[in-house]
Amino acid sequence: MKEYHVTVRNGSTMILSEIIVAEDEREVLGTLLITSELFNQPFTDIRILER
Repeated sequence: MKEYHVTVRNGSTMILSEIIVAEDEREVLGTLLITSELFNQPFTDIRILER
């Protein structure tokens, strides 16, 4: 398992910034979209960086 720093923005507004522990980037994205407040929110940018 690795740690990933995830940042989500809508334009210039930061919606979410958190650390997610997962096997890979696909798992991070799935976890992010299913379990977070992003489920019904518009966003323009997701950045996933391995720590």
